[in-house]
Amino acid sequence: MKGSIIMAKIAVILGSVRQHGVGINLFNYLKNQKSDIETSLNVELTFLNLGQYNLPVFDEDVPPMANQNRQLPANQQQWLDDIQDADGYILMSPEYNHSLPGGLKNALDYLAFQAQGKPVKTLGYSDNSRGGQFGVAALIPVLQRLEMIVLPKPALIGNIPAILDAKGTIIDDQASTKLHSGVVKMFKEISFYTTLLTANPFPRN
Repeated sequence: MKGSIIMAKIAVILGSVRQHGVGINLFNYLKNQKSDIETSLNVELTFLNLGQYNLPVFDEDVPPMANQNRQLPANQQQWLDDIQDADGYILMSPEYNHSLPGGLKNALDYLAFQAQGKPVKTLGYSDNSRGGQFGVAALIPVLQRLEMIVLPKPALIGNIPAILDAKGTIIDDQASTKLHSGVVKMFKEISFYTTLLTANPFPRN
């Protein structure tokens, strides 16, 4: 007899703390797809906006992986709990000077084992045609150090202000089909691996 199907929980993370950056346009577009994606792929989506955690510059004396008795303020602990609670991730990153944003790197520095062994799909975005490719390239080694399972090919979406407004509404009808198909493909990929690994976690001992 087959067991019950596990509904995996995927966190979509906006990896920028800018209040009015172009990432919010894409973040809201993805939010607008929530119901359709959850229904079609049998997953649960949560949306985490990094700027809402108000994380200070990481300055703990002991590295998180070596400190099992951390006592953190509520906002910092909430970040860790939200990452722990998810089974897989879509991590959105812009590109700052050919690298990832400092705010995102800082947030990742807070993590210990909360994301260990869990799949992550990287999503680069930009206001130009490059789609944040260098930001994603710099992000990958950090995720690997956290022992996350990084899916092979990043999703890249460029020219965001020409395609989406701040509410995530399409403003370029010609780009709509391509954007939608790319987003659906991205969600299908991370849903597949998240469901697979949730049902069959890699043994750590």
